[in-house]
Amino acid sequence: MPEVTSTSQTQSSAAAKAQTNLASNFDDFLTLLTTQLTHQDPLNPTDSTEFTNQLVNFSNVEQAIATNQNLEALVQLTQMSQQNALSASMINYLGKSIGTNLNVSELSDGEASWNIDLGSRASSVKYEIYNQEGNIVYTETADGAPSGKQQFTWDGTKSSGSEAEDGAYYLVVKAETEGGSAVNVGYSFKGVATSIETVNGEAVLMVGDVPIGLGYITSVTEPATTDPSA
Repeated sequence: MPEVTSTSQTQSSAAAKAQTNLASNFDDFLTLLTTQLTHQDPLNPTDSTEFTNQLVNFSNVEQAIATNQNLEALVQLTQMSQQNALSASMINYLGKSIGTNLNVSELSDGEASWNIDLGSRASSVKYEIYNQEGNIVYTETADGAPSGKQQFTWDGTKSSGSEAEDGAYYLVVKAETEGGSAVNVGYSFKGVATSIETVNGEAVLMVGDVPIGLGYITSVTEPATTDPSA
């Protein structure tokens, strides 16, 4: 049974911070008001209308902050509703083979492979592999490569000689013709979606350790099976 998981994120509320600051300022206002009333000239007292206006202003600010808090709660509920709706639609993809044109692959058991498609024959090719944090972990150069579909395989050994951890990695191919023109490079990745998770606040389908956003899916097919009863 495919597993559906999610993670929640705690967001700092600007309205909540404003409410805290207002409470602190209101305490200061009451202290100043009490001090002023205590030391005012009894023969020439301060106009009470001014005090009333200041209290009304504080009340208006408090009401505005409360309105902002309600709006923030409404926005959060709307975002949660949209996220849940997206996750619900993604359930239909679980157990199916999904394809994407992202330059991603999964390193597992000491091997990761990328399907690439060169628009023309290249006289020089440079392969660069990046981890999910955007750091380059491996580079390799080749004197040339034919045009068309082909595969690049990595054994997980970093340029430093250490072994990379299993997970998602990204390949960037920089190819040039003999005349120095850049060669167009296409990528493709396919695998069975096994779960739904939230990555950086976005619901994604997981193919092993590889996250695939719904907008990046280019194909959906039933996985191949050898079971005649399926």
